[in-house]
Amino acid sequence: MADMSSASARGAPLTIVRVQVWKVRIPYLAPMQSSRGRLEVGDKVLLRLSARDGTVGLGEASIIFPARDGESADSVFRRLAEVSGPLLLGQDGARIVALLQMLAGLSSERHAFPTSLCAVDLALHDLKARHLGIAVADLLGGATRERFPLSRSMAMPDERTAVQSACALVERGYRLLTLKGSADWRHDIRMARAVQRAVGDQARLEIDPNQAWQCKAALAVDAALRECALECIEQPCAWWDIEAMQLITERAHAPIAADESVLSPADAMRVVRARAADIITVKLAKSGGLRASAAIVEIAAAGGLQCNLGSKHTFGVGSAALLHFAAAHPAVGEFVGYGSARERFAGDIINETIDISDGQARLPPGPGFGVTLDEAAVARFALASADLALGQ
Repeated sequence: MADMSSASARGAPLTIVRVQVWKVRIPYLAPMQSSRGRLEVGDKVLLRLSARDGTVGLGEASIIFPARDGESADSVFRRLAEVSGPLLLGQDGARIVALLQMLAGLSSERHAFPTSLCAVDLALHDLKARHLGIAVADLLGGATRERFPLSRSMAMPDERTAVQSACALVERGYRLLTLKGSADWRHDIRMARAVQRAVGDQARLEIDPNQAWQCKAALAVDAALRECALECIEQPCAWWDIEAMQLITERAHAPIAADESVLSPADAMRVVRARAADIITVKLAKSGGLRASAAIVEIAAAGGLQCNLGSKHTFGVGSAALLHFAAAHPAVGEFVGYGSARERFAGDIINETIDISDGQARLPPGPGFGVTLDEAAVARFALASADLALGQ
């Protein structure tokens, strides 16, 4: 992911003259339920950088529940509006590496504020790619594919709901279902078996309790669901309990994926060294964007681990970024854990519609991420906004 100078691109600095930030809320089509809780709305933060030559770049910070980094939509909005935004004004937006290093250097922790950094990372890549007239996937090395089979997560509150949801998703073309586990692991076993009976060989299954199980419970679930041939068990226990993750990985039949355990490249190295997973779940939003996520993929590959790709339920900008990342990084696996905000939410904030048919998403065409902000939708869904300009 080489950082070309602006001089080699068009001969003049890509000077950032305006920074706009919005905190945006859109209702879920149906409440989102996991072991972390229940949500009826999605709060995200949008970022738009404008250069002197008229080029714009879009970024997004996506949070479902606050992670161990402590960031929330409110704190991300304030950081972008009050800290990162003012520092970006007047800077050459083509100098992606230098700008990200500058922002990372504001904290004594190198990988602090990853969700906020993700918005900046995405916006800078979109800005530079649009300036060059190329897709972000090409800026990252080139697209290896343009269509992506999608997986879909689903709650399992009761057998009837779980089976109905699974069958409906299979009917829409999804071939990998992520079953959201709970603290009641015996309930999860019953639900997973019911879903497996209902979908048969039409879809593969994985289960994600989002840290809700203890070590022995995870091994009990693995043993009970062996006949289901699970694709993986994702983050069965607490993110910090690397010893438990190591033990489960060593003894389980199903592959074990580390999600919350890996926010940064340093976390990925720790998991690789401990052999505390078979798979690392990559999400741009949790790890600081495209560059840091690419480093995680490389570390996993060097350590003999696989990767899969999730989302944190992004809106349109983050969804497009996810697909461009998947296009340029085939090591993230066959399935992408998300395709479009329209799968989950009662609206979106982009003018374009990301093409999804038969359970597959298509890479948005055009320069940058291939999406533009729907100004009316942003105004309708925005809870707060900030508009900074050079020379104010």
